[in-house]
Amino acid sequence: LKPSRLKAWAISPGGRRPSRAVAMGGVAGCCSCEDEAHSFGDDGKKPRRHRKRVPNEFTVVIDRRGGEGLGIDAYPDGNSLLIRNVTPGKLVDRWNQAVAAGSREVVKPGMRVVEVNGRYNNTFQLIAACRENEVLHVTLVPEG
Repeated sequence: LKPSRLKAWAISPGGRRPSRAVAMGGVAGCCSCEDEAHSFGDDGKKPRRHRKRVPNEFTVVIDRRGGEGLGIDAYPDGNSLLIRNVTPGKLVDRWNQAVAAGSREVVKPGMRVVEVNGRYNNTFQLIAACRENEVLHVTLVPEG
């Protein structure tokens, strides 16, 4: 970001930093994915590239605005994060308890995190996105 943008955060009304979407010129929303949907390339004409979707992938929505950890043990593996464990009682486990029994959207060990709020193909970016205190849109691919 340009220094002028950082100054805009510091002097925003109410003393609060605006959402990333607002700071980056997008529409205000819960996370950067809305900014991604409205962004264009440097020439102002071409939309940004998006990751090619996989037929069996799904997205979970986890609210980290309270600062609580996701509760997954995952490690970098290629361009994704491989989930080793889901910690009972944490945010992802609560997501699992909220979905219907037997749902394919239950997060389990062996699944891969392939995208978080529009970030993909870079495990460092995936980890950084998972640590942000905002609403996370986490796209996973089942094992196999």
